[in-house]
Amino acid sequence: MGISTAAITVEVAVPDALRPVVDVAALPAGLGGAGSAWLVLSEGGRLARWTPTTGEVREVARCREEGPASECGGGVRLRLHVSRCGRWAAVVQDRGRYGTVVDLATGSPALELDGGDYCCETVPFALAFAEHGGRPVVVHRTDWNRLDVTDLASGEVLTARDGPGGGEEDAEHDLDYFHGALSLSPDGTRVYDGGWVWQPWGMPAVWSLTAWLRDNPYESEDGPSHAVYPGVSEWNWPAVWIDDGRIAVYDRDDAGSGTVHVLDPASIELRSPGVRWIKAVATFPWPVGDFGFFTDGEHLLIADEAGLQGVDITSGRRVFAIDGFRPARQDRHTGTLIQVGSAGARLWTPPKWTARAG
Repeated sequence: MGISTAAITVEVAVPDALRPVVDVAALPAGLGGAGSAWLVLSEGGRLARWTPTTGEVREVARCREEGPASECGGGVRLRLHVSRCGRWAAVVQDRGRYGTVVDLATGSPALELDGGDYCCETVPFALAFAEHGGRPVVVHRTDWNRLDVTDLASGEVLTARDGPGGGEEDAEHDLDYFHGALSLSPDGTRVYDGGWVWQPWGMPAVWSLTAWLRDNPYESEDGPSHAVYPGVSEWNWPAVWIDDGRIAVYDRDDAGSGTVHVLDPASIELRSPGVRWIKAVATFPWPVGDFGFFTDGEHLLIADEAGLQGVDITSGRRVFAIDGFRPARQDRHTGTLIQVGSAGARLWTPPKWTARAG
């Protein structure tokens, strides 16, 4: 079932100027069909645009690599995010407190981020770039149980509100929820949050970005579109939007068994007053391991020690494999997956792909 990687993956050298690479994230491709382009964060806080097919490297900004010292304990890892339009980037501390948004057009910091220090070592820094009304915005954690949205051009906070926990008048919006990794639906209208609740239990949540920014600043806490999936026990495991109607989420139980849950974010059950459950449309076992989730828009792509496994999202049956290819990031514009090593990189682009907002 393995597919010859020599026939379908592209191998390129990582230019000396980019080494060592800390993280990469996709940029809009350049003109003239040059292929996927990547923003590379190198040690020392350098941000450079790299086009693997041509080898071109162009420095665009520098940032404080570490930022303020994290107050969240050990395990901090720097993570790079890039807006869909390619103008804005964020370097954040996963399992840490701080981050910075950089304007790549000027090379200057545009927004300093502080997610608070309460249990921040338990989650990636919650951040996602989005668009609203044709303008770029960034969703970001401002406390362990609070997210806000900032307009990047103006600096205006679009989700100004009391609390949660702001006083008796705001008690109805109190949120006992630790925000985790964020991702947008392919059409950019919904937010997925891989957070958790006491006593520690994974609790993926989904809500409408449109309703949050247009109608209700409390939508991310308890708005009408906000729903959760209590069917997993852990968090910080892989999750990916397959399409606008399906999210694949991984979970591992105490017995050491792993399961992929396929959720339909538009299919909601009211289980009790105020508690809306997201329905699972499929579940299937998957071995425990260290891996990442991606997609070609149809299959779940699982990067594990053996390579990249293409999995049928309904049955869990493996339908193809690319042996030895273990990508870490995916380009939302082209679908290209990239595996970056110390001196070289490998890339693969799915045969079919529709560009995504998130």
